[in-house]
Amino acid sequence: MRLVRNLAAACRAGALALAALGALLPVAHAVAQTDGPTTGSPAMTALDGAIRQWNYTVEQVRRIADANGAITSVRERLQVSANGTSNPDFAITFLGVDGEPAGSPLHVRWQQTYARHGRRFFTQGSFRVANVDSADANYTVHDFGPTVRAGRSAHRLVVLPNAFDKSIWLIETDDATKLPLYSAEFDAHLRLLSEVEATQFTPGTTSLPLQSQPTTTVADFQTALATMGNPRKVIAPVTGVTGEYELDRIDVQNDPLNGQWQMTMTYTDGIDQFVIVQTPGTTDSFATLPGKSSRTPVIGRYRDPAMTVLVFWEGGVSFQVAGRGSLRRLDALARDVYRQALRAR
Repeated sequence: MRLVRNLAAACRAGALALAALGALLPVAHAVAQTDGPTTGSPAMTALDGAIRQWNYTVEQVRRIADANGAITSVRERLQVSANGTSNPDFAITFLGVDGEPAGSPLHVRWQQTYARHGRRFFTQGSFRVANVDSADANYTVHDFGPTVRAGRSAHRLVVLPNAFDKSIWLIETDDATKLPLYSAEFDAHLRLLSEVEATQFTPGTTSLPLQSQPTTTVADFQTALATMGNPRKVIAPVTGVTGEYELDRIDVQNDPLNGQWQMTMTYTDGIDQFVIVQTPGTTDSFATLPGKSSRTPVIGRYRDPAMTVLVFWEGGVSFQVAGRGSLRRLDALARDVYRQALRAR
């Protein structure tokens, strides 16, 4: 699920990014034709180790474009407490919208968005290495030398996928910690899709603030079902059509506004992600479509350069399959999940 998008005009490193990526296009073609990565293991290991071992606090800006291309700059504070895994403990706090006074309609809307979905900006809306071995197998890293970001010495890296239906990343990593201080996501045509920029960065001991935790990460599918009260028709999707993607984690969430449960299964190839979201007890929004019957399968599709979302209903359960860009394998995956849901009747 992609919540963060942007335009090239908003990228402060845009010219450098495009020059770096343009120089790498011939390399990208060469890498894609090999059996595996030619570089990247030391860099991937450093990126993976950084998120596992460093506590830090960062104030950063996410730049988001609406349907008309207008850009909103949202400020947030991210506090991370490492726990030795690729899924550290963290707290994310909405700080405001640039140019908007507190209490304005836009400010309030983003405040509510962070209250309900803010954790996903970190877990699914930022660059990070979720699995170093998978990342090494599916990406290569190229170092474009030193730079400065948030007043700290850093290195600019380009992370290239071995498959062309995935994002290219330009990141700037802090020299001392190897944590990303800046990330820009591009599609295969070098269109900028997202941007996150650190403005203040402080490594060291972090005391996480007390906050409500509507989302809980669980060990397995059966635990998730039990946490949700064992709803009917929720399934454990088979993901063989997605090749290199593996299950990373399962989260369950109870919406504090309506008491509705939701299960999110996140799959990763080491860096890229897609999610399968199941929400039991929902009404089929497609039921009133002309010609729609209880046995007529309908999958709604939303797709733009930054995000693909496929939606359908079966047995009182809402299903969403969402991932970055136009990953065509998501179409096949959604069909397979739908067939599973039909068999679960």
